[in-house]
Amino acid sequence: MQIRRTINGSIRLTRFKEYLAFVIVTSLLGATAASNGSFGWKLIGVLLANWLAVAFAFMINDVEDAEDDALTPHKCQRNPVSAHDLSPFTARLMSFGVAAGSALVYSTLGKTTFLLGMITLLISFLYSWKPVRLKNIAFVDFFVHGFMLSGLQFLTGYFTFDPAPFMHWIFPFLFVFCISCYGEMFNEMRDLDGDLKAGLKHTAAVLGPRVTARLMGAVMVLAVISGIITAFVIRLVAFWVLWLVLVLSLIFILPAVMRIRRNKNGIALQESFQKPLECAAAIALGSYFTWSWAVQHVLPWLAAFRLPT
Repeated sequence: MQIRRTINGSIRLTRFKEYLAFVIVTSLLGATAASNGSFGWKLIGVLLANWLAVAFAFMINDVEDAEDDALTPHKCQRNPVSAHDLSPFTARLMSFGVAAGSALVYSTLGKTTFLLGMITLLISFLYSWKPVRLKNIAFVDFFVHGFMLSGLQFLTGYFTFDPAPFMHWIFPFLFVFCISCYGEMFNEMRDLDGDLKAGLKHTAAVLGPRVTARLMGAVMVLAVISGIITAFVIRLVAFWVLWLVLVLSLIFILPAVMRIRRNKNGIALQESFQKPLECAAAIALGSYFTWSWAVQHVLPWLAAFRLPT
């Protein structure tokens, strides 16, 4: 029974469902912005390293926040340390093991990527570590979050391959960075009551819900503008990728639309739309890379075995 609780707690500690698709989007956009980003071992490596780095950020956050999360019922059940399914020592050991794995993979991807990866891991630690706790410093919190959980993943994907001109990557970078900043403020608004009880002083706690909502709107406008420039001015990806994102989004969002009448909570509604969009973008970008690879490598191989007519 205890072994089962430990295994279950270990899986919950990674919180992989919260970032799996988004890391694919940020990493692949970075690779797309580079001059020769393509599907292969380097792309698989940067995806793995970024997944592990973001996993570390979430894991160490739950370790450091265990006492605070215990004050909020839904957080207490989600956090395996708060729920006493994992000891703080075990959870911390697992967290740093994941960080070590991430560092090892980053070290195979070049000096710049390795440096960016180490910065990611350091920020991820300082973001939650109680003596520093960057997440509890108003205005610093969402900027650091933007770099930690999207901007740096984009840059590691970009610098794993050959750099491209500045104007080719700055707008897709701003797009994912602003989306992540918005996500941080969204989470702060969602958890505001519990965070105030815990004495946190992040941006939403200092500004209040109304001003924070306006700031979120401004950040989202900047994200939309950057996204439009990325898609239609720079034309970072083929238009069929955009159509695929649209079609998949409509399919994935349909269940959420069916729940709109029953759900009066605006925060919950936004959450129900967020993950389907991330999954749609991840599948479309993954298809963009794998299709190009298949056309270049698989189709010629299949053609060689075509029977003569």
